[in-house]
Amino acid sequence: MRAGPFARRRQAKRDDQELGNGLWRRGHDWFHRSLDRYWQVVEEAGKDGTIPQDQLNGLAHAGNVLADLMPRVRKLCMTAHREHPGQGMEIPGAASEVHRILSRAANDLATTAQAATMFRLGQTSLDSVGRRAEKVVAAVEEAEEAAARMTPTSRGS
Repeated sequence: MRAGPFARRRQAKRDDQELGNGLWRRGHDWFHRSLDRYWQVVEEAGKDGTIPQDQLNGLAHAGNVLADLMPRVRKLCMTAHREHPGQGMEIPGAASEVHRILSRAANDLATTAQAATMFRLGQTSLDSVGRRAEKVVAAVEEAEEAAARMTPTSRGS
C-alpha cells in the first residue's frame, strides 16, 4: 500500500532533516530505488508465473535480506550527514571511503535487480542473483566497518 500525500510529505521533511539534500541523501535514495526495483522484478515474476513458486520464494528471501539492510544504510547516511554535513555533492575526504563503499553497495543492488530480471527471462541462474545479493550485504558490512574506523579527529575534519 502506498503512503498518502501527507505521510509522504512528512517523510520527505524527515529525510531532509536527517539526510540533508546532498551527497548522503543521494546515496540513501540510490540504494532505496535499487531495492524498489528489485521488488518490482520479484512482483512481476510472481504475476506472470514464469518461474516456479520455490524459485520465487528464493527471490523473495533474497529481497527480504536486502530489505533488512535499508535501516543500516539509512543509519550510515544519517551519521555521515551529521558528521560531514553539506548540501552539495562534494565528498568530504574523511568520509570518502564510506561514500565509495555505499555507492558500490547501491550499484551492486541495482545489479542484483538486473540479475533477477535476467533470471526471470531464463538467461541466468538463481545462484547468480544470490551471489549478487551477497555482494550487497558484504558492501554494507564493509561500509559499517569503514565508518567505525574513522577516528574522532577524522570525524571532525
